[in-house]
Amino acid sequence: MYQSSLNDDTLDEIIEANIAEFEMLDDADVVALARAVLENSGNADEVINRYSPTRRVERIAKIPLAIMRLALYEMDCLSEEELPAKVAINEAIELSKKYSGEGDYKFISGVLGSHYRSEHEQ
Repeated sequence: MYQSSLNDDTLDEIIEANIAEFEMLDDADVVALARAVLENSGNADEVINRYSPTRRVERIAKIPLAIMRLALYEMDCLSEEELPAKVAINEAIELSKKYSGEGDYKFISGVLGSHYRSEHEQ
């Protein structure tokens, strides 16, 4: 998902290149998840813009944006039995701490937490 934001390659081209270059397994579940997240990115971007008081989607760095898109897909498109929303938020924060810029986890936590409170605590 991150790599697709950097160039015009299709998801299939990205997957083929990564399988060859990094000896990744062709995991159908991972491919299906990536495809679903990318297809849902427009909805995710609307949520991010709604709950981001200071940064529009266009100004958000690529890694935190990919992390939030994944978490929002998990929160809004998967059932609570498949993956509880709070788990998706926690995983996004941990991914951000590991792969994103310093302090990005706070921004991600704020956006995802606001969305959760608005949509899931009714």
